Amino acid sequence: MKLTRILALILAVLTVTAVFASCGKTPEPETTAAVDTTAAAGVDDTTAEAAPVDATTEEAAVTEAPATEAPATEAETTEAPTETTTAPTTTEAPTETTTEAKKAPTDKAEILKLYNEATEKVMSKKVAFSKRRETKEGTFDAGLILKGFKDVVYKFMGIGASNVYTQSVAKNDGSYDHYFKKSTLTTGDINDATCKLNSDGSYDVTIKIKNGNSYTAGGSNEQYYAPLDKCGISAGKGDKGYWDHKTAQNMYAALSEVAKDAVVDEKYSNATVKATIDKDGNLTKLDVSFDIDVNIDKVYGQKGHATGSSVVNFSGFKW
Repeated sequence: MKLTRILALILAVLTVTAVFASCGKTPEPETTAAVDTTAAAGVDDTTAEAAPVDATTEEAAVTEAPATEAPATEAETTEAPTETTTAPTTTEAPTETTTEAKKAPTDKAEILKLYNEATEKVMSKKVAFSKRRETKEGTFDAGLILKGFKDVVYKFMGIGASNVYTQSVAKNDGSYDHYFKKSTLTTGDINDATCKLNSDGSYDVTIKIKNGNSYTAGGSNEQYYAPLDKCGISAGKGDKGYWDHKTAQNMYAALSEVAKDAVVDEKYSNATVKATIDKDGNLTKLDVSFDIDVNIDKVYGQKGHATGSSVVNFSGFKW
């Protein structure tokens, strides 16, 4: 016990001496470290030995990190084929190409074929539709007597707002051909034909028909050239209110009872057909327009001249 106390006293004296010796001087880190190591030599051996354990732990952590990253690399590699399997969506391209391949006909004969077949389908099915015709007044020049009969002349010519014609045609109407006829136009009957393909697959067809004329002198010396009458509108012989194009023969039929020697010279121009045909070949709309010019002579010893613009509309086809 004494020896222990003596050693403790000596250590205390040495410590005090070292403190006084160091006063006024900058402490040197190396000397302090040496003292701390000596002081801890007998007490913290266990702590010093524990250090290798920490080093081992750090090495283990470093070693485990690559093991954790490895599966992530494998997961990314595994996902690559999944992305590749989505590539077959490009198989839709042929379908789009097939749709875009549909084009509007450009040849006159092909356009006429499309239109003629659509009108023939109307006649064969005899679908219901609505019709309206109006001939707007242009000019009317006549002698004093004939001017007094202007309303009568306009009536059989179908000119003026008071002579607008409308008709709701029922399906399978017994007089269907009084209101509509299938087109028999040929390339020789037209000046031009164009066709436009719409986004819904329907076609807009425009046909320019050649000018025509008709003539009769007292019911004889008749002339008649009217490609317009072949486009699908109603036309025929006699004095009929439902005829869309009034020819010289039609007008003479209306005048013959009061003026057997009447001379009628009729002509039309700017005849245009505008039709819409759906993707199934069904006619859904038809507008026919043309200008008329009529000269009448030998009616009560008078002559007259009248002009007008006609528009015939077909709509509301019930397919």
